[in-house]
Amino acid sequence: MVAGPSPGPARRRGALGGALIVALLGLLAWAGWRLYEQHASAGRLFASGSIQATEVDISPKVPGRIVRLTANEGDSVRDGQVLAELEPEEASAQVAQAQAGVRQAEAEVAQARQAVATQQLVTDAQVAQAQAQVAAATTAVPQSETALAIQERTSQDVVTAAAAQLRSAQAQTAAARSALVTARNALARQHALFVEGAVAAEQVDTAQAAYDAAVAQVRSAAAAETQAQAALTSARANLRQVEIQREAVAATRANLAQTQAGLRNAQSGYTVLTQRQQQLAAAQGALAQARANLRYLQIIAGHNVITAPRAAVVQAKNVEEGEVVAAGAVLYTLIDLGDIWLRAYVSEDQIARVKIGQIAHVSIDSFPGRIFEGRVTEISNRGEFTPGNVQTRGDRVKLVFAVKIQLANTDSTLKPGVPADAEILVGRP
Repeated sequence: MVAGPSPGPARRRGALGGALIVALLGLLAWAGWRLYEQHASAGRLFASGSIQATEVDISPKVPGRIVRLTANEGDSVRDGQVLAELEPEEASAQVAQAQAGVRQAEAEVAQARQAVATQQLVTDAQVAQAQAQVAAATTAVPQSETALAIQERTSQDVVTAAAAQLRSAQAQTAAARSALVTARNALARQHALFVEGAVAAEQVDTAQAAYDAAVAQVRSAAAAETQAQAALTSARANLRQVEIQREAVAATRANLAQTQAGLRNAQSGYTVLTQRQQQLAAAQGALAQARANLRYLQIIAGHNVITAPRAAVVQAKNVEEGEVVAAGAVLYTLIDLGDIWLRAYVSEDQIARVKIGQIAHVSIDSFPGRIFEGRVTEISNRGEFTPGNVQTRGDRVKLVFAVKIQLANTDSTLKPGVPADAEILVGRP
């Protein structure tokens, strides 16, 4: 038997060629994958952080003892729901005291208003009466002066008395003059008492009538004496009548001055009226202040009931019933699960790629395979070192910038404090 050629070398060359082809294909695949990864990473940026939510501290505006707490940790509360109540007795007492102050101020205003009205009426009446007296006295003065002028012109024409009747007429004249003096004095006294308010106007009128009667009697006696005198005696009697008329003129002028003084005195009541009006204004101001104080204390009393400012979940309950708390002490801490976001951290060499409004896909280990879509709403302008609860010790020494990614949490799935990863699509908004 003749031996054929050996197949070994040909087989080895074929295997080597196949290996080279496989290696070449693998190299091409790796290069393609690298190109794809580079292209894909150009439009994406990865960051990590933790889920956060809006926290609201519930605090009283006033100090007091807690008498009721209505919520516990984990409870959902609605907007306006009563969360706590403080002991109301002290605030209620202050409100009652303020209400009493308002009532007192109202009474003082009413009293001051009545005083103004009374002073107005009294002063108006006194001024009107004094003005009437001044008007009458003002009219009497020219009348008396006219009578004096007439008397002076005719005094020389009335001297016709007879000598036989002179003594009798003179006696009658003396008596009449005495009565006139008495009546005049009485009239003066009545006027003075009337001005002081001690007598009524009727008494003044009576004295005036007596005075007028005395004057008439004097004139009658003088006329009788005139008739009894001779021409010279009659002339002297007429001259005496002139003197009497002059006295009457002086009396009317004095009466005018007296009534004018009375008018000024009556008008001084308007000064008192102004004072009463000022007292009323002060009382009204005190009433306004008392009402404002009452309103303030009522508002303060309303602060004894503490309510939820929004729908939220109780994250922490920090006090118990019976405790005395200060104003501003945190009773509850609420979290708003409707306002959830991821605070992620991006290194300083990548932060320039992040823009407001970019979409981000957030994943959480607790929900594998589920993607929560968010949007970048804030970018910090201040660098910081990575928080310890986000990265490894090596990563925590890197300078990073915080990025806020707002998330929708309609089903309340997301909870604050949960770690999360974000894929920010930096290639499009």
